Amino acid sequence: MLLQKTLHMSQSLEECKNRLASVQSYRRQLRMVTKAIVTSSKTVDFSFRGPLGFEGQTVIAALESEAPHQFAFESWGGNIDLMGLVEFEEVRPGCTEVNLAVHYEIQNRFFAWLDRRFRFIDAFLTAELRSLRAHFEGIAAPMRERVPVYAVLEPISA
Repeated sequence: MLLQKTLHMSQSLEECKNRLASVQSYRRQLRMVTKAIVTSSKTVDFSFRGPLGFEGQTVIAALESEAPHQFAFESWGGNIDLMGLVEFEEVRPGCTEVNLAVHYEIQNRFFAWLDRRFRFIDAFLTAELRSLRAHFEGIAAPMRERVPVYAVLEPISA
């Protein structure tokens, strides 16, 4: 499944790239991430927990990119396959637009079906990006939106 997200940061392009590249500095801000350990200069051992007991885990590696303001990555191993691209563009001085495109595939058929139905990976990514932006911007983190897992079973509000 393909996800695309856009994030605006109140920093210069170079500062934004440097801060996002240092995952160890903000790892604690990501609430659902259980492990993000830099194992070498270009790989991260990554895992997170999702709804209904889903535990995503993989190793993410950086890929060489010819464009100076792009960062490509892919994963291997684990129970979720990822590949993606992060693009940085300075829209005005002190404001950088970060575009994230991620293609992923969950290996477990049951959780893959649940994700297609309830889009929990999309909800996970959105929540973590909001938390990350709040951390970097120095603002209070927004209240976490309640994402119903079984929307069909939720009471209807009038």
